[in-house]
Amino acid sequence: MVRKLIFSGLLSGIILSVTGLEGFSNDGKASHVEILENSKVINFSAKKVEYHSDEKMIVAIGEVTLHHENTVLKANEVTFNRTTREVKATGSITIQDDKGNIMFMEETTLKDGLREGFIRNVRVLFSFDAHLVANEGIRVGKKTTFKKAAYSPCRTCNRDGEREPLWHIKADAITHDENNKTIKYKNVVLKVAGVPIFYTPYFSHPDPTVHAASGFLSPEFSTSSELGVNATIPYYLNLAPHRDITLEPIITSKEGLVFAGTYRQHTGNGQFFIKGSATNARDLDINQIDTDSREIRGHIFSGGKFDLENLKFAGDIWQWDYALKWVSDDTYLRRYYQDRSDVLKSHARIENFTGRNYFSAGLYGFQGLDEEDIGRTTGHALPAFDLSMASTPGKWGNQLTFDASGVAIVRTGGINSQRMSVKGAWKLPLKTRLGDFYTFTASIRGDVFHNNARELSGQNLNIEGNNTVARILPKFAADWKLPFIKNGQSTQQTLEPLISIIVAPNNINSADIINEDSRNFEFDENNLFSHNRYNGYDRWESGTRINYGVRYSLYSGPTSVIATIGQSFRLRSSEAFPVGSGYEGKSSDFVGRLDLIFGDYIDYVHRFRLDNDSLSLRRNEMILSGGTKKFRASMRYLDLDRNTADLSNTELENSKEFATGLQVYVDDRWTVHGSWVRDLLKKDTISYDAGIRFKNECLEFGLRYEKRLTTDRDITPSSTFHLRLVLKHLG
Repeated sequence: MVRKLIFSGLLSGIILSVTGLEGFSNDGKASHVEILENSKVINFSAKKVEYHSDEKMIVAIGEVTLHHENTVLKANEVTFNRTTREVKATGSITIQDDKGNIMFMEETTLKDGLREGFIRNVRVLFSFDAHLVANEGIRVGKKTTFKKAAYSPCRTCNRDGEREPLWHIKADAITHDENNKTIKYKNVVLKVAGVPIFYTPYFSHPDPTVHAASGFLSPEFSTSSELGVNATIPYYLNLAPHRDITLEPIITSKEGLVFAGTYRQHTGNGQFFIKGSATNARDLDINQIDTDSREIRGHIFSGGKFDLENLKFAGDIWQWDYALKWVSDDTYLRRYYQDRSDVLKSHARIENFTGRNYFSAGLYGFQGLDEEDIGRTTGHALPAFDLSMASTPGKWGNQLTFDASGVAIVRTGGINSQRMSVKGAWKLPLKTRLGDFYTFTASIRGDVFHNNARELSGQNLNIEGNNTVARILPKFAADWKLPFIKNGQSTQQTLEPLISIIVAPNNINSADIINEDSRNFEFDENNLFSHNRYNGYDRWESGTRINYGVRYSLYSGPTSVIATIGQSFRLRSSEAFPVGSGYEGKSSDFVGRLDLIFGDYIDYVHRFRLDNDSLSLRRNEMILSGGTKKFRASMRYLDLDRNTADLSNTELENSKEFATGLQVYVDDRWTVHGSWVRDLLKKDTISYDAGIRFKNECLEFGLRYEKRLTTDRDITPSSTFHLRLVLKHLG
């Protein structure tokens, strides 16, 4: 809590002794002074210095200032008894250390070689705006105790009791033990907004010199229709400087206790974590009725990344990483953690980065969480590898590249397949005197596929037994663009026509090749000028085609406009792209994008696809956000017109959705926020939420209500309240 109790350090470094009267000049300035500790010389000044030989007392009077390294003490009077070695300072005492912390007090007495002392009516103002007040303070050895003390990290006027801090801790005693590096409190009362909300006879935490220590972290509370009232109360265990555990149990009124935790460790050459949970949950039937039985549910997530220094002889940078994700059933994460992932991906991979070259090899596994997913027909890449090599660009910028890729898809029930691909390419960029740019690319790729159809996986495939398919994929492409640039006094405009011509053979995709990795094709502005629009290897865009479009951009101070529109045309329409993808015939749909930015006030993105014949919208996506420093609003509209499309054997879905969000910044501390999502096809609200947040220098508070109206097996529509309260330096 208290980042530094400067009293303990100040007691051992500010008082001095004088070797004799000759050490003082008439103007009251010391010509030679040495500290009791380690005989270090300090400077000090005062309006008058008196030496009482009978009592062996040295008295500095009037605007006394002592400088020791970066510590400064000021007082009205400082007295040093050479017989008892006792030092006493009185009157408007302030002590400032090298961190900017300032201690104010009325009186202090130090003795025993400055190892023990007493101060009265002390107030400490820390450099990070926290403050501590106490009636008195006592130091014995390495232990400092403040009595009748209060601490708060909140800013406060503190003049004539104008107002109390937003929250503070009061205690009969606060003790800082430097030996075991702890701060202990006795009879503690926590007050928020002046109202006592918590009492404990004892409380302790590590002092700020400790990097990490065991203890409770900030809890979170919520209530939902599924789990009832629930609380997450994390406890941190510091096992060693390089490893720790955080216990994160979830206590629910309807489902009992969920055991959860995270283990983390740094190994020197990397780090990893293991996170998991388990609960003995109620078993519900299809109608959500309790069957009076229990089932074990849970999850395990783990991940790590490590350097492989021993392999540097074979390349610049070698590393390996892994991610393990497993859950007991499809809806567990959604029910207990609001995690709406539809697939969990696990892998173990080794990578190498050497100059322009890259290599990776690994094992990849997947767990589908959608209702239609079947575990035995889910494919796993065991193993897969990728290699990418590029030569140093030549005199004209020409460059050679080589790529290789391979994968073995394994299923416990269904089709197993293997693929090996190699590709070589040559690229030459040119710029003419006219100012236009050309890029010529020639490439050839070879693929070999092998299928083992032990049992059909539910895909609409005519594959029986084992078969091997090989293909050669040559391609030549020429890309051209000619930017027209107009510069104004404070603006720049660019109009840029773009054309790509790709020459390739027809009818390359065989029905004997299983489509494992190219199932979610959709024509849009992102792949308008791509030489191969499929994002995998199993499908290849064949045939000769031309892509053409225009891009316009405007930049004027904080305002920018970027617009792109284009189309693709094929000489033959023999390649069967998915219906609804926007590229069914010879001529594709028109695709485009508009980006508008007006400073910090408006940010607008519009993505669209227009039907080639009717110019009607077949895809319409708009994202608008904007506002002022006090008000921010957002809106998202998505319409994927696929009502008549055959979406089988694809990852595409018909969707029409509207969402909006709002944030109102009442001031620099209070925020009101909310959101709403509606399915326009089903004419149903998907979810909505609203909440408030408060955050200042010492406290964070949040209250949010969320309503979810969707159903997924044992996940029913529910209402949830979330409460979060964080007190700075506590937990």
